[in-house]
Amino acid sequence: MKIKLDENFGHSFTYIFNNAGFDTHSVIDEGLSGIKDDKLFEIIKTETRCLITFDLDFANIIRYPTGKTFGIIVIRPRRPVSFAEIENLCHQLIQFLKSENPAGCLWILDGEKLRIRKPGDEL
Repeated sequence: MKIKLDENFGHSFTYIFNNAGFDTHSVIDEGLSGIKDDKLFEIIKTETRCLITFDLDFANIIRYPTGKTFGIIVIRPRRPVSFAEIENLCHQLIQFLKSENPAGCLWILDGEKLRIRKPGDEL
């Protein structure tokens, strides 16, 4: 699976996903920090990558319809946010990704609960 980590994730998180067997690119590593959400949405579709982000704007399925994407995953860490919390959520997400495919879906990982909106789900 191909993944694009949004700018919320530092270099060490790219390593975590790569080490788990995912082809992972990072907005930071590609020099795209500050990119507009609409442009990033087009990039992930073109690159056939699943986006992993903290940006709740991507949970708006009207503005960012997931049906023609390889998935959008929004991570909602508890506050205050810590490196350990994000690392834990990434490891949880990796376990979910080993058994489920996010293609065409919106996933929201909130604490230890994963909510999945599949294509065709009612608004």
